[in-house]
Amino acid sequence: MFSDRGYHATSIRDIAREAGFSVGGVYQFFASKDELYLCIVEAQWAYFFDLLNAALQVEDVRGRLLALTEAMFQAFEERRGFFKLFLSERGRLSAAFTGEIAQRVGERTRTLRVRLVDLMQAGVDRGLLQPVAPEMLASAYMGMVHNCMFEALASGMSRPPRPAAAILDLFLRGAARIDTPSGARPEAAGSS
Repeated sequence: MFSDRGYHATSIRDIAREAGFSVGGVYQFFASKDELYLCIVEAQWAYFFDLLNAALQVEDVRGRLLALTEAMFQAFEERRGFFKLFLSERGRLSAAFTGEIAQRVGERTRTLRVRLVDLMQAGVDRGLLQPVAPEMLASAYMGMVHNCMFEALASGMSRPPRPAAAILDLFLRGAARIDTPSGARPEAAGSS
């Protein structure tokens, strides 16, 4: 209901009716609508970290990166309403509530970042990734993945426009055409 109507337009009465509870029944579980929203945020992160933990069990680094990218896209596809709600309502919430959300999301984001940096370091150590700072690699990777999700959300697509394997391949190999002669412009290669 939050994602369909928006946070402010949805009342506890609406939520209770939809869930088959009385208003008092909802308040037995949640002290306020803000607390209910925070529980939703926490549940989304728990769901994502379950996917993340499974992805990080894959044995080789490339396989872990692919599984992680697929997990991020899966979380987006399956919980698209949450992403829409979270991004669209942030500016409309009270400063105190926004601060509480930012604190909780910040903790989860830092945990994710540590795991990504560790994964990128493993990629550097095994020669899969260039020997550059793993923090920079993690930022580049997340930038690509997040942009695909935000683009899909902004354009109304239910999933990112490219499959996870294509995004990972672009991250790992870059955008340059490797098959062209050094110095030749790609559009000129093959037109002789």
